[in-house]
Amino acid sequence: MRPTSLLILLLPTLALLFGAAPAHADESAQSRVILVDEGGSYEVAVHPDFVTVFYFPDKITKALASDPASYEVKSIGSTSLAIRPLKGDAKPANLAIATDSLKVSVVLSIAPKAQKALTQVTFKRADVEAELQRRIDDAVAERTAALEAKVAEMKRAMDAELPTLAEAIIAERVLVRREQRKLDAIERNDDNVIVRVQEVVYLGEDAYLVFEIQNRDKNPYRLASVAVTHGGADRAGLVRFASTAAEAVGDGVLGVVAPRARGTGVVVVRRSADLVGKSLTFTVAQSGGRGKVVVDRVVLR
Repeated sequence: MRPTSLLILLLPTLALLFGAAPAHADESAQSRVILVDEGGSYEVAVHPDFVTVFYFPDKITKALASDPASYEVKSIGSTSLAIRPLKGDAKPANLAIATDSLKVSVVLSIAPKAQKALTQVTFKRADVEAELQRRIDDAVAERTAALEAKVAEMKRAMDAELPTLAEAIIAERVLVRREQRKLDAIERNDDNVIVRVQEVVYLGEDAYLVFEIQNRDKNPYRLASVAVTHGGADRAGLVRFASTAAEAVGDGVLGVVAPRARGTGVVVVRRSADLVGKSLTFTVAQSGGRGKVVVDRVVLR
C-alpha cells in the first residue's frame, strides 16, 4: 500500500484522537437563535396555542410590552420570559427588554398558523458570539496544525520504513520461487495494433506477465485496461506500463504508445499456482473498449 493511501485510511482515527470542532445545533422550525447587535429590532411570530419562551444570556432588568392586554409576558427565573398571546387577532405589538448586557426591541405578531410560530427564541450578544467563534476557529486551526504535523511525521517514518518492508517481502518471495519463462502468445486487431505476451516471471506465489504493444496505427494507442481471464474471472492485478509518447497518463489511461512505436507493460497475477497449465485470455483495450486486442491461449508453464 502506498504511503498516501495509508494516510487516508488513518485520518479518521487521527481526527478522533485530536478531537473535532464543536458543532452548532441546528435550529428547528419553531426555534431560533438571534444574535443581538446594539440598537437592533427583531420580529417574532407567536400563537395563542403556544407559550413562546425567550432566553437571555444574563439577568433581565426590564420587560415592557406596548399592549399587555393582547400579549401576556411573565418572568421565568431571572433570565427567561414566557410570552403568550391573549387574542388570536391581536395586532403587532412591541416588547422592550433590557438585561445586564444588552437591550432588545422585539415586535410580536400573530403567526398565520400554529406551526409557523416560534416556541423558543434564544438571544445572544453578537460580539460575544463572534469572539467565541474566533476562539473556536483558533482552537481548530491549532488542532489541525498539530494533526498535520503528526501526519507529516508518520509519512516520514513510513517513507523510511517502506523500502525495507518492500525488500523483505521481495526477499521472502524469492525464497519461495524465482523463475522466468518465455511465452509466445500474439494477436492483433483491425487497426494493426499487435499485442505480444512475451514472458512470465514467477516471484513467490505471484506471476508477472510481461507484454508488448506494437502500434502500427496512425493514432496513439491509449491503454486503459488489461484483463487476464479464466473461467469468466479476471485475475489481473496491478498493471504498470512504460509509455512511448510524451503524453500525460491518468484519468483512466495506463499508458500511451505513439504511432509506429512499441511499449512494454507488466500485469501481476496473484496466487497463480492454480492457473499453471490452463489457457488464459489476455485482453487490452482503450477507453470504452475501443481498439480491443484479445490474445487467446496464454498458457502459464
